[in-house]
Amino acid sequence: MSSTPGPPRDIGPFRITAVPAVDGLGNPQLNWVVDAEGQRVFHGGDTMFHGYWWLIARRFSPFDAALLPANGAVVEAPHLQPPSPLPAALDPRQAAAAAEILDARYAVPIHYEPKQPDKIAGYVEVHDPEDVLRTYAGRRAHMLTVGKWLDLTS
Repeated sequence: MSSTPGPPRDIGPFRITAVPAVDGLGNPQLNWVVDAEGQRVFHGGDTMFHGYWWLIARRFSPFDAALLPANGAVVEAPHLQPPSPLPAALDPRQAAAAAEILDARYAVPIHYEPKQPDKIAGYVEVHDPEDVLRTYAGRRAHMLTVGKWLDLTS
């Protein structure tokens, strides 16, 4: 698939639609709306907060789950100088806001580490993204450990 939003594509039981996204590093990005068997999921990749949320919501909401980055990584890379002090992907508060706009039953954080290991220099994530997401997303917040499934039928 290209890096341009387009018409849906049917793959087996899945209908997949590429929708606009923006990241803080200037790379072409897409997010994905996946429909199957009456369920709808949004996959937010490495997106940051942007103005497309409302357009996506008007076209596709509600969502059963929104998988959203929640690490709020601030990135200082040699090719991005001067560095930006702003997150290159959603932080937990922004992820909660995006989930609310998308009318997602569950806000599932992705692309974060619950316990902050030593990261490469120039890559700093927010502290305790799970707790911050719970604070702002409330009942929507749903953490998944590696290998666990989210049952959307209940």
